[in-house]
Amino acid sequence: MLEDFSADQRFASPGEYEMNLDEMTAYARQFDPQAIHTDEQAARGELYGGLIASGWMTLGVTTKLMVQGGFLGSTPVVGVSIDNLRFLKPVYPGDVLTAEAEVLEVRPSKSKPDRGYLVLRVVTRRKRDGGPVLTQDWTLLVPRRQARATDKEARSSSPR
Repeated sequence: MLEDFSADQRFASPGEYEMNLDEMTAYARQFDPQAIHTDEQAARGELYGGLIASGWMTLGVTTKLMVQGGFLGSTPVVGVSIDNLRFLKPVYPGDVLTAEAEVLEVRPSKSKPDRGYLVLRVVTRRKRDGGPVLTQDWTLLVPRRQARATDKEARSSSPR
């Protein structure tokens, strides 16, 4: 519930994800078919000197880690927007990724009292050096406890 959050809270995914070469190339062949993601030989001559994960796969892995972290409890992670998306470093086969989030803003909806918005800075890190590989700001739609209780009270006390 929205009321459970406040600015500057931090959450870390309890798990991690190892980037697997076969998964990386299968994902890229289907969704981002560039040689730097699909062809080890061709990738050696490119900018990063080897095969790297598609940034879109890294985004998906980040989402998985954050959802598995359960910081929203049983509330679904309903995305409204992703802002300030930055692909900072390449992700290679064998890299182990973790994710963390910091609450930047908590605000009730102006038009719908039963929900509000949670803005998070999400950082994906490479475990071996701790360096960030991806940063982004998520705006999530989150239900409100107070508004739901008030709505239920109003319904139960109104004449039928």
